[in-house]
Amino acid sequence: MSSENPEPATNPVAMKMFEAKLASIAAEENRLLGRKNMWLAHHWPEHYGERCVKVGSRHVCRRCAALYPIGFLTAALFAIKGFTFWPTEIDPAPIWILSIPATVAYCAEALGFIKYNPKVQVATTIAAGFAFGHALGYELQERWSTEFWGPIAVFGGIWFFATVIGLERKKRLERRKVLRAMATLDALAQADAASSA
Repeated sequence: MSSENPEPATNPVAMKMFEAKLASIAAEENRLLGRKNMWLAHHWPEHYGERCVKVGSRHVCRRCAALYPIGFLTAALFAIKGFTFWPTEIDPAPIWILSIPATVAYCAEALGFIKYNPKVQVATTIAAGFAFGHALGYELQERWSTEFWGPIAVFGGIWFFATVIGLERKKRLERRKVLRAMATLDALAQADAASSA
């Protein structure tokens, strides 16, 4: 008689239920992690790798990591020391012009015309960071400055509507995929029923 114990038989239904429960727990943990980190990451955990940089133990939105340090430094230099990267006589044109590339890149991606590219995102965000900082410098000197709030309102509105339209477009494309898959399954079921009849 062998001293080894035979492996117990596994119940396939129980294993499937166990795996489904584990997947459910993992999905909930992922959702909770995403909610906890949303204020810095602005993205769900499945997008951290491509859309975030890691600062310490936290994921930070790549766009914000480029925009705010440059913007705040530029604003401080302008508001406190009077230093600018261009002559103020030509303002607000550079503020508006430097905001355009980031807006075009964001909207094109949000609407699904181009794929996400971190190099494009960082390059266009750096230009927007100088514009944001310069405009913020005006705001720090004089509340409700049009140099700050004009571009914020216009470009912010454009980004908002591009996001809403892009999300609606993605939902529509997903619905079409589901309908196509259902139609394919229906056709296969009908063909199977016809061949067995």
